[in-house]
Amino acid sequence: MKIKALFAAMIVTFAFSVLAHAQSDREAVERASMQYIEGFYEGDPGKLTEALDAQLYKFGFWQEKDSDTYENAGQMTYEEALAYAADVKKSGRFPGPDAPRSVEVLDIGEKIAITKVVAWWGIDYMLLAKNDGQWKIRQILWEGPKKTASPTPADQEKIGNTGYLYIDGFYKGDTAKLSGSLRPAMFKFGFGYNQDLRAYRPGSRMTFDQAIAFARSVAEKKSFPGADAPRKVEILDAMNHIAAIKVTAYWGVDYMLLSRNGDGWMIEQVLWAGVPDSD
Repeated sequence: MKIKALFAAMIVTFAFSVLAHAQSDREAVERASMQYIEGFYEGDPGKLTEALDAQLYKFGFWQEKDSDTYENAGQMTYEEALAYAADVKKSGRFPGPDAPRSVEVLDIGEKIAITKVVAWWGIDYMLLAKNDGQWKIRQILWEGPKKTASPTPADQEKIGNTGYLYIDGFYKGDTAKLSGSLRPAMFKFGFGYNQDLRAYRPGSRMTFDQAIAFARSVAEKKSFPGADAPRKVEILDAMNHIAAIKVTAYWGVDYMLLSRNGDGWMIEQVLWAGVPDSD
């Protein structure tokens, strides 16, 4: 009986430890996302330095007043973000006290996370990664200035289908499906997992051309995954011009940010991580 009681106590202790660790990660992800807002609102480059990865990739779309379309607002680098915050402080262009500032954690894993931020300029979907125990924002896709969304059921279906085109493109070596789901300028970054070392590999980028080449190699070598390979797409959130989804495949989990493309949707950004074996 003593052995059983000790075993039960160990299980409970482990469960509490896991929950505490998960809560700590969630709080850190929320804090980094809020520091991002405060850095711009308060003109504080220091807060942005704490929140942003130096390799930040931020891209967005802006809708002018009385316009029905979103225009490409371009890329903002890490250095440009810090400079923008410094200019806010210098010019005193602070937003009013009623300016929105909210953070929603859409999903979180051991290595990567995705959040939704609402600020005066609009909506940001943010992809974060954990390195050396610290969560940093690596990638951002945003739209503005509307804070409300009106995606239709048809949009939801097309968003989900884009995720499946991506999976099947890699699974079946189908370059046409990949070309139909990925923007040529897409930004994809990820962390593979070494099951033997029980550790994540250093991050690396995959370009559009590399993705197409990988799929072509799968087809040529017929290195298709088994019929039981995971193939799952979850829509985490959708706005007027951008959307966030989660893809689960044999290599791990991908958080993906999409943008509207005419009547369809295409993938702008991907942040992925391998997953440790369950055993």
